[in-house]
Amino acid sequence: MEQQKPASSSDEIDLGQLFSKIGDFFGDLWMGFMRFLALLRRVPFENKLAFTLVISSSVIIGILYSNLVKKNYYESTMILSSNYLNKRLVDNTMEKLNLLASEQNKNGLAKVLNIADTLADNILEFSAKPFVAESDLIELEVLKEQLKNAQANAKNEKVIDQVLNRIEIENRHAFEITVRTLNPTVIENLQIALVNFLRNNEYIKSRIDIAKINLREKQNKLTRDLQRLDSLKFIIYDNYRNMASQSRQGSNNVILSDKAVTDPVEIYKQDLDLYNQLQYVNSELYLHKDFEVVDSFTEFSEPSSASTRKVIIISCLIGVLLSYFLVALVSFNKYLASLS
Repeated sequence: MEQQKPASSSDEIDLGQLFSKIGDFFGDLWMGFMRFLALLRRVPFENKLAFTLVISSSVIIGILYSNLVKKNYYESTMILSSNYLNKRLVDNTMEKLNLLASEQNKNGLAKVLNIADTLADNILEFSAKPFVAESDLIELEVLKEQLKNAQANAKNEKVIDQVLNRIEIENRHAFEITVRTLNPTVIENLQIALVNFLRNNEYIKSRIDIAKINLREKQNKLTRDLQRLDSLKFIIYDNYRNMASQSRQGSNNVILSDKAVTDPVEIYKQDLDLYNQLQYVNSELYLHKDFEVVDSFTEFSEPSSASTRKVIIISCLIGVLLSYFLVALVSFNKYLASLS
């Protein structure tokens, strides 16, 4: 019993020293940070001339760049939706257009988009990224949770996430397309040219044409079927009217011949179903949902490029950082000289 007391006292002393060292460490860390801030504050006052010259030079260069070199550009975005668009096709198209836009002579870009050379000269860059509606994102998140709840193995969850991420990237048919130009007035004409260029792609054009032919054929068939049902309904109605005029008791079935028994309610339901299908086909033909512009380009009067004020602020910050670097370089050189 007597031998255990010193051991307990020694443990208490060791813990106290440990906490004391931890406190000293954080105290030294804080004091080091404060000394660093004091150094940053002291250096500009000790090197006023160097800081003034470097910052002034940076601001002057920034002003010259903003007024003489930098060109103002304008950006606008549209959302294009098509069942036949995919990320690889859009990325490949944008890459080709950007290669043509980066050429000194933009006749190739003008020829591809079927636009005037003066319009092509104002185009700087194209970009596109998949666009997903909010409802699609919510549905995808719900699907993720359902799949994760169905899997108990963490490895399986990782595989599911990878598959879903792949689906998110590849299975999107709406894209946000951005164009950067030197002149905002060309954006409206550029939209027409860009949409026609994508629509006239052989892969997309052939599928749009066959889809339209199929819709036309379905529209004609539904129209003919509705006309036949109208004739049948007239016969049923005339039959009921004759039965009523003769004061005969009838049932829910109407006998059109000795072998055929027809339910009139079912015929009217079928007629309504065909009519709804016809309305849907008409809307598909009219709205062109297989290839449509969801949101058009907008012509903005303010440029998207950095303003002169922003360029000056950035230049000033660069000048401050460069001044600190030069002062540190000079101090390090003096230190090396003292060692030699």
